[in-house]
Amino acid sequence: MIRRSARTTLVAAACSAVLATGLAACGTVQQLSAADKVSTAFDKLGQGKSFSAKLSVEATADQIEAFGAAAGEKIDKESAAALSAVSLSVAFSADKPLKDVQPSKGTGNGGAPKPDPSLSSSFALTGKGGASLFELRQIGDRAFARADLAAVGGLFGEDVSELDELTKDLPATLQGALKGKWVAFDAKELEKAGGSDAAGGGASPTPTVDPKLEDGLAASLKDILNHDLSFEDKGKQDGKERITVTAPARKLADDLLKAFEPLAKEVPELGKLPKTAPTEVPDRNLALDVYLDGGALSAVTFDLAQLDAKAGTGTPLPLRIAFGKDAPAVQAPADATTITSDDIAGLLGGFAGGLLGSGFDGTGLDGTGAGSGEPGQPGEAATPLTDAQVKELTAGGAMNEEQVRLYNKLGLSYQDIKDLATMGS
Repeated sequence: MIRRSARTTLVAAACSAVLATGLAACGTVQQLSAADKVSTAFDKLGQGKSFSAKLSVEATADQIEAFGAAAGEKIDKESAAALSAVSLSVAFSADKPLKDVQPSKGTGNGGAPKPDPSLSSSFALTGKGGASLFELRQIGDRAFARADLAAVGGLFGEDVSELDELTKDLPATLQGALKGKWVAFDAKELEKAGGSDAAGGGASPTPTVDPKLEDGLAASLKDILNHDLSFEDKGKQDGKERITVTAPARKLADDLLKAFEPLAKEVPELGKLPKTAPTEVPDRNLALDVYLDGGALSAVTFDLAQLDAKAGTGTPLPLRIAFGKDAPAVQAPADATTITSDDIAGLLGGFAGGLLGSGFDGTGLDGTGAGSGEPGQPGEAATPLTDAQVKELTAGGAMNEEQVRLYNKLGLSYQDIKDLATMGS
């Protein structure tokens, strides 16, 4: 499988690409024209009633393997093939321009923030040929989900012959949900299934942020991007306008961390932010390309090879985010079967056990069987975490207490959650 540093590089690059372009509000006087084009293109996304974005690696399996070899990271054939085939898509739609959708508001009783009821959303992970691996949609208070564990396992070269044995004790509805059939449920049931009152205490109140702090953060970001980013109009490429955005990676990361520090102190859920950028962030300029079609945002591309000095220019690994304006509205599937909160707990536990475990044999990430109950019994509770274990798992800032306890509720053991935290560090 892909080693931790390779995974971290991919995630960091994806986040950097979206952040560096999505927040681009202005450039220096000399670069104002190109910067204005980028800013206007992002503004146009909010003027429509729908929006979509699709993240993918624009490289073949052989190219991904070559990149790994050049960077000193062995990427096996199954992982390379999976990475070349997988794409992640998100979509939003509303009955009004997205810029007029109200931000999520806290319920005031510790519950999850309540989104604008007019906003519908979709999250989809797809494999080769667009085959669905996992999908989640929310329309009002109604949510819909489906997963295909066999497809996920096959994508990564896992033996899926034991899938039927793994799911045989689940209700027929849940078996179908793990084999690609839609299920529907009240979105509020997710909170019940996750156990927001973990450890016996009530849910912590939803944090509120001082408006002055929000205004200060916005001003800081604008100032950072104004000084750290540069924009260069590269003319036409394949009928699209191409604008290259360049920034000193380490300086930008350090400046952003400093800007978000006051917010992190007010919102514990953000976790403890580091004082400086991780050592993996290179101390040199990085560039990404923004493509415009008729003034509208078409795509953003970023070459992951820039993050690794060993890879060099001979082994590019382009990451692409394709944007869509006025995409079809998010629709509810017609053939979904309604399930309950207890069903959701079993479904999430089984899905977590299948995807995050060492295979389809019911073992956890550490191969001990502690991640999802007894072998062959997905969805059963793992041994409850002690307060000391929770403190240790949250010490590095990769996860907060609510996340840790939710993973434990879903059947992941202490070691499972520790391994997940390590992947993201």
